[in-house]
Amino acid sequence: MSYLVLARKYRPQTFDEVYAQEHITKVLRNTIELDRTAHAYLFTGPRGVGKTSMARIFAKSLNCLENGPTITPCNKCQNCVEIKQGNSSDVIEIDGASNTGVNDIRDLQKELMYSPSNSNYKIYIIDEVHMLSKSAFNALLKTLEEPPERVIFIFATTEPHKVLPTIISRCQRFDFRRIPIESIISRLKDICQKEKITADDESLFLIAKKADGSMRDAQSLMDQILAYGKEKINHSDVLSIFGIVPDDIFAGIMENIANKNAGKLIDYLHKIVEKGNDLEEFINGLLEFVRNLLLLKIGLEIKVFSQSQQNKMEEIHSKFSENDLLYLIQLLIKTKTDLKNSDNPILIIEMAFVKISRLKELEPLEKIFQELDKNPSTEELIEKDRIKEKDHSPKLAKQIIRETKPKNQRKKVENITQEVWEDSKNELSARMKASDMILANYFLGSKLQQITNNTITLSVQSQLAFDILESKQNFIEHEVSDFFQTKVHLIFKLIKKQNKKIINNPNLEDIKKESPVVAEFIEKTDSVIE
Repeated sequence: MSYLVLARKYRPQTFDEVYAQEHITKVLRNTIELDRTAHAYLFTGPRGVGKTSMARIFAKSLNCLENGPTITPCNKCQNCVEIKQGNSSDVIEIDGASNTGVNDIRDLQKELMYSPSNSNYKIYIIDEVHMLSKSAFNALLKTLEEPPERVIFIFATTEPHKVLPTIISRCQRFDFRRIPIESIISRLKDICQKEKITADDESLFLIAKKADGSMRDAQSLMDQILAYGKEKINHSDVLSIFGIVPDDIFAGIMENIANKNAGKLIDYLHKIVEKGNDLEEFINGLLEFVRNLLLLKIGLEIKVFSQSQQNKMEEIHSKFSENDLLYLIQLLIKTKTDLKNSDNPILIIEMAFVKISRLKELEPLEKIFQELDKNPSTEELIEKDRIKEKDHSPKLAKQIIRETKPKNQRKKVENITQEVWEDSKNELSARMKASDMILANYFLGSKLQQITNNTITLSVQSQLAFDILESKQNFIEHEVSDFFQTKVHLIFKLIKKQNKKIINNPNLEDIKKESPVVAEFIEKTDSVIE
């Protein structure tokens, strides 16, 4: 007899054998006992949590020849055995991924005309129902609105958002949960006992953790370990087979981050590469380790194998602030994304580790912003946004502030003179540039005509410049008055350019007088007029 994998051999056969889905088994049991069976059910949830198994158990409960409908199917009668083996003529399992068309649904509807041959109900279990086409769903909708007597549909899907709302509204929906680590470990221990397999608790914990809430995945992982050729599962084998980086490595990495030792961090990385560990899995493991440290930091419980692990993580998280751990998580998520788009993943992680090693040199943004004035200008506020986009390095932030902060934010002047105005014009334009760059350029290009008792007359030669400056006069006056710390009134005048002198039949000398640039070109090229 061929080998039967653990996931099939130990598939749940009764409601009691379904782990971590008590909220569903209780309702289905009551449905059977109260004879309130609906005509359509929708089972949703992650992979490997018992959706199809629950559908089969429900079908056996309804069609058991010994006691059905019953909450305890015998698993021995012809109907129970056929349903278990998946070859019952009255319980039809359909793969939604390979029967997606409207014609498949129409063929199914033709079969609905025939009564169950040897059962109480004719039951259709459609797995991955979200793969059906829209036209197939619409064809199925009419059947769900007016279902034939003694016909039950059970739909299973991992992506309920892809099922038409009109279909969902006609079903009783049950959301399956991810299976907790404790429940997976309990089931694996039960399997080990029945299969006479020796496994230490730490190994089972690693398997359950890697299964990520899926009982089927956990059983498949155990099968993979047993194929290694041993009836004893130990910690080192699990780490080796699945390429799992042990928590001791992550603890060492965090210790060196705390000690700002970039060299040892890179050494850790190179050792992991030499062992052949998958770098993306390594980053995932480190990300989870830092996440657990953050959860501990904010007072939440985490799932660890032993008390010694708990004590070690308590010791490590005390060396970091919440902001440190949040920054690490953000950087690791970015590194994970960069890895997918890089041809040189080792370089990506090396650079990330160098940056991580400087974690203790970073300061909170709030502290950096205290260096700005209590009444910052608009330009400085924009620079704050620039700083936020960078790593919160005090050295970088201070450099940005020094580069962009105006040298003289205000001048206390009672009487503005022509010399003071010309010296201050560039700074005034810079103040306006943060709000309106075009306005600032037109202001900078204006000419001083007159200053009388802080009433300043400026002229421009462009109609557009004049219109813009005049429309923003109040704003400009406010900026200028704030800068000089005294009330200033501005007057704008439009002085159109004088018509250029037209030279008939010009010679080279006439042309050179009109434009110095052209004159220089003529000299360099020895141009002549023909």
